[in-house]
Amino acid sequence: MKFKLVYSSLIVFALLLISMGVRSKDHPCLLLTKNGVQDIRKGIEGKSLFNKTLTKTKLEMDAVLAQPVVVPMPKDAGGGYTHERHKKNYEEMQQMGILYQLYQDDKYAAFVKNMLMEYAKMYPALPLHPVQMSNYRGKLFWQGLNECVWLVHVSQAYDCIYDYLSPKDREYLEKNLFYPMVKFFSEDNKATFNKIHNHGTWAVAAVGMIGYVMNDNDLVEKSLYGLSKDGKGGFMRQLDELFSPDGYFTEGPYYQRYSMQPFIVYAQAIQNNDPQRKIFEHRDHILEKAVGTLLQMADSNGAFFLLNDALYKTWRNTELVYGTDIIYNITKDKTLLSIAADQNRVILTEAGLAVANDLLKGEAKPFQQKTILIRDGADGSQGGLGVLRMEDGDNQTCVLMKATSQGMGHGHFDKLTISLYDNGNEILKDYGAARYVNIEAKNGGHYLPENDAWAKQTIAHNTLTVNETSHYDGKLKVAEKYAPTITGFVDKENYKEVSATEENAYEGVKMERNLIMVKPEGAKNPLIVDVFKVKSMTEHQYDLSYYFAGQLMSTDYEYDAFTTSREPLGTKEGYQYLWKEALGKSKKSSASMTFLNDSRFYTITTSTNPETSLFLNRIGANDPSFNLRNEPSFMLRDRSKDRTFLTIIEPHGNFNADAEKTSSSASYIKDIRFTDVDKTQIEIQKINGDIIKVDTRNKTCVIKKQQ
Repeated sequence: MKFKLVYSSLIVFALLLISMGVRSKDHPCLLLTKNGVQDIRKGIEGKSLFNKTLTKTKLEMDAVLAQPVVVPMPKDAGGGYTHERHKKNYEEMQQMGILYQLYQDDKYAAFVKNMLMEYAKMYPALPLHPVQMSNYRGKLFWQGLNECVWLVHVSQAYDCIYDYLSPKDREYLEKNLFYPMVKFFSEDNKATFNKIHNHGTWAVAAVGMIGYVMNDNDLVEKSLYGLSKDGKGGFMRQLDELFSPDGYFTEGPYYQRYSMQPFIVYAQAIQNNDPQRKIFEHRDHILEKAVGTLLQMADSNGAFFLLNDALYKTWRNTELVYGTDIIYNITKDKTLLSIAADQNRVILTEAGLAVANDLLKGEAKPFQQKTILIRDGADGSQGGLGVLRMEDGDNQTCVLMKATSQGMGHGHFDKLTISLYDNGNEILKDYGAARYVNIEAKNGGHYLPENDAWAKQTIAHNTLTVNETSHYDGKLKVAEKYAPTITGFVDKENYKEVSATEENAYEGVKMERNLIMVKPEGAKNPLIVDVFKVKSMTEHQYDLSYYFAGQLMSTDYEYDAFTTSREPLGTKEGYQYLWKEALGKSKKSSASMTFLNDSRFYTITTSTNPETSLFLNRIGANDPSFNLRNEPSFMLRDRSKDRTFLTIIEPHGNFNADAEKTSSSASYIKDIRFTDVDKTQIEIQKINGDIIKVDTRNKTCVIKKQQ
């Protein structure tokens, strides 16, 4: 009778735990699973990319085991010793945890345990980080964001050694490290935790993942639906609001790349623990679209477009290794295997094993970069990014127009800006961010003051600046209310176009840009046709810039070069950072300049009138700390009410430095003009007399041969 009573009590207690969201759990349970580990162990030897990655990781971590565990008191900003040491610590713990699972060697688990114990001793008494460069300060790091990244990685390590630890050890770690850290992320920094932003993404992923490991369903629910669990914050709302229906992340490709890791790894953890949520099916497979769209926002070398606050990153970065492998394991899209092969590594999970095995079977298909219109905004109504492409690989010519929403605090005031990639190089440049990440000498690795004062300003981009004033007066809150309107998109074999309008950047000024890529019959390279129309009831100063990468070769107009003294182009809104190096005017109805980039020549030919001023500028004025790159620009200036800028960008010729041979170094364009009052018919007259006719109304490009 007594046994029955005790047994009944245990059943009631178990049911109570289940009703409270507490249930027994197998470990590992995040990216690795118990069954998955068994499958991996069976094939731990071999010649696949998985085994290559695993062998490299084991060699590196075995060398780490020979060193003492170091957990320093936080002191330095990004790039400094303590910052980098804590970063290495979370990376090493994550990798050691994986090795423990796969090799069942206690030395790896012991390393993680010992390091976690050191953190648990330190963390309860830690004040905020001494470096005060962020409104979101951490304790281990100068920025709370980095602390969330730490926990996303360390939660995986803890998961992997969970069963190795005694209950007493787990209690100590959770009481002194993990729960205090969760409280710091969520309750102490509630605004960031609930924020629809990449900082919020890392925070909710960290809390949710450690919640799964500690079997704390309350933390999981808070991570999914916000601190109050009302759906006003959390992971699910971030999925709904940060991505457009096409998978475009509102902050741009650089931060889309950065955010993919917490989105993808947390989604995998959710899938492994709560498959009934069908997280990868949410919003019509939005995470799958996000990875595919991000891969499309790269040049032929895999480098992501430098839009908004952005620095050089490629699809070979860790975030995209996670994205590629995990999404492939769901979709079995064989084109992702070619990306994985280029990455030359996989994640050490079931997803990475699936990728490696299928690569070994030769199942990879080429990933096709394509001409694409990518909508912005949660409902797809906030403009978008138009990407036009011709040819493949290093021969690819790619031009894009950014007509997106502002992109929150990391956005730039650059409506209708364009960038050009060709011959494996960036040709018309977007400055990106003014920042040297993790270089302590440059503002502690943080964004430089010039990021706001220069890089975000309109004049820093390949678009139109009116009256030396940035779009929306450079005011973020105003800019976030508006977005351009995509008015056209065409994808034909030899004619591609994206068109957009912007009517709110300047009061009483309407801007419209048609960006066209054509390949006339017999042409070796595509031509870029850029039509920028601006209309107003009153007169304004219009400045249209083209930032080019290369060395100026020649111009067909005369100019005065300021070789003994220079002055800034202006005094505010980015103009103060530009040296005015030369100024000229054309005596014809057009003007051109030619520059050399790598082995190819490029000529920009633009329509002019007698009043058009032609500037050659260079970044670097008023920069005593030499924080800015000294890059050149070609700028057109007119004063009028209405103005239509017609510009042709022409790749041509070849320069072989080794053989000292040059071919077709001069432009083949003699003149350009509109032939109708609506300015939809364009004629490009070649030196040989042939005429290329571009019809923007009927979307055609034909060539009329000289008889």
